[in-house]
Amino acid sequence: MKRLIPVLFCLLALCITTHAQETMRVETKTFHSPDFPFDREIFICTPADYDQNDQSEVDVVYVFDSQWRSHFALTYAILAECQNPTEAPVPFIVVGISSPTTPDYHRNNDFLPVPTNVTYQSKYYGNYENFKKFIREDVMTYIDSNYRTSGHTLAIGHSLGASFILNALASEELFDDYIALSPNFGQDNNLFADNFLGYDFYNSKPRFLFLTMSDESVETGWPAEWRPAWDLVKSTMESATLPESIKIFFKEYPEHTHMSGYAQCLMDILPIYGMYRQNTQFTDSVKHPVHIELECPWAEGDVFITGNQPAIADWNPQGIKMTRIDDKTYAIDLNLQLPAEFKFTQGAWENQIIPGNAYPMNLRIFSPDTATKHYVAQ
Repeated sequence: MKRLIPVLFCLLALCITTHAQETMRVETKTFHSPDFPFDREIFICTPADYDQNDQSEVDVVYVFDSQWRSHFALTYAILAECQNPTEAPVPFIVVGISSPTTPDYHRNNDFLPVPTNVTYQSKYYGNYENFKKFIREDVMTYIDSNYRTSGHTLAIGHSLGASFILNALASEELFDDYIALSPNFGQDNNLFADNFLGYDFYNSKPRFLFLTMSDESVETGWPAEWRPAWDLVKSTMESATLPESIKIFFKEYPEHTHMSGYAQCLMDILPIYGMYRQNTQFTDSVKHPVHIELECPWAEGDVFITGNQPAIADWNPQGIKMTRIDDKTYAIDLNLQLPAEFKFTQGAWENQIIPGNAYPMNLRIFSPDTATKHYVAQ
């Protein structure tokens, strides 16, 4: 039965993916870097109706070990189909990053730094800093330059891929949120555990973290340091008093093996993560100028904007009146904290005006660079 469950999940994802590809789009981009002895592929899935909703910026999910395409496909399929059915789903761009395995190179070369406490018997390690640089300077720069991104990121890693993303948090805060499945904290005489526990969560911006372990133990053939390192991290973090803005969860899956737990973990956490990203949080107190227009030929009378801060009426549907600039267009200039969330009404929630060129959730402005919006009503 344990082996049947992930097979069923994979079949489900295949069916979902086949259906979703009616409107979702998957592209492949090949990168050449002098730091690697091969060209590396990444895969990019844009959410349904991405081109139509051109006034919306989208979070990016980075999925490691996507040379196993099921890791990539499961992620975007679950995000597309398994969020809260009573809410408009949060759209995500999903980027799959592959780590090819050849006689001269292995995924471990990407994920493992040069050791400081032990001597490895393998040649497969040590390109960790170059891999981080590749993600930061090549992949993330390309995605942000060629797609409408919100600036918010989630990383998903498994095994040493999970160790990599948590080390990337501790060393340079490479991503915003983290899903780390079966991380090896015992590597290099607990160096990975020490790095993670040394991160300053008390002075961090808001973060979401989900960490899991399956049946990895000495009894199931894993190195002796694997489980104690996990237990150390789990017990230390669960006993710590962290800021309310840090959402960190630990969950164990003893009924699953190292590999079979992957699908179940994503099924458990990705819908929860989608709900978490329904509501943005201010990143600072600075206010930025924004210009918002609404094209609505059928509107009669006044149009209001209301949203998540006093400058836009704190979600009072009789919000801030917009200026009518011609027969069909309303506009307003404001100074807002970002991310700003808002809606348009004609004075009551039952008289909302829903744009047809943005995703059907709270409208959002994430960055001063995208603070001019022109919405067209349905």
